[in-house]
Amino acid sequence: MFDTPTRSSLSLAVICAAFVLIAGATSAAAGDYPSGPEAAPDVYKVLAENDQWRVIEGTWQPGQEDNFHSHPADRVSLIKTDCQLQVTKLDGSANVIKPTAGKVIVRTGKPVAAHKAKNVGDSVCVIRIVELK
Repeated sequence: MFDTPTRSSLSLAVICAAFVLIAGATSAAAGDYPSGPEAAPDVYKVLAENDQWRVIEGTWQPGQEDNFHSHPADRVSLIKTDCQLQVTKLDGSANVIKPTAGKVIVRTGKPVAAHKAKNVGDSVCVIRIVELK
């Protein structure tokens, strides 16, 4: 169950539970592309939201790829499983990242420009993202 927390209580949660899956931005504005749940509902599920925050879980099966999407400026993610994701930018450049279960990173300041991710590993990849609206 998700209670409607205050901004300050979520700030503490954010500090304790974040990793951003994207490593770099492109020249396209984040607002030009839909968010993950709108772009790839087979990968991203909204777990909870209120007027200030949204909690999303991304689950990629081995070989599964989402569609181009973006993320808002203020966000945190928690890696639930060890995995390998190939992140591709609009210009076609790509890199493989290896999220580690339990890793937490907080990002603020700049929206993440359009990108897509593909699970290039052998195990399911699960990442929970908390976004400030």
